[in-house]
Amino acid sequence: MIARWSRRVSLVCLAVVAAVLVGCSEIGIPIDTPTPLSGIRGVVLLGPTCPVGGEPGGNEPVPCVTPYAANLVILDSESAVVARVSSGADGAFQVNLPAGEYVVTPATGADTYPIAQPVSVVVSTGQYAEVEINYDTGIR
Repeated sequence: MIARWSRRVSLVCLAVVAAVLVGCSEIGIPIDTPTPLSGIRGVVLLGPTCPVGGEPGGNEPVPCVTPYAANLVILDSESAVVARVSSGADGAFQVNLPAGEYVVTPATGADTYPIAQPVSVVVSTGQYAEVEINYDTGIR
């Protein structure tokens, strides 16, 4: 008897919650629904870090790029700053953003080098756009 009563109370509570949710959405009260995460993630690289061509007489090519910790600015399609992010020592960075068109640009500094060019990115709903930002050291 108690189990049946408990089940009925549970069903009534569930029906009331459903009615409130449907009623609120029908009269224009926004209901927070989780949106899938999206944004930009990537890696910042610095190179070349050795003269082009590697070491003379070497059997293996020498990788002349390395991860780089950098400050980046994210601009929207109207060139407004929407985020600032720093890459870690491993060069990796990630920023959550809604779907849209963005430009990842290096934060300006006083030094001429290293220098990087802005990169255009399109973020799709529920996805992360992958980018690689390449800083040039000026070594040739």
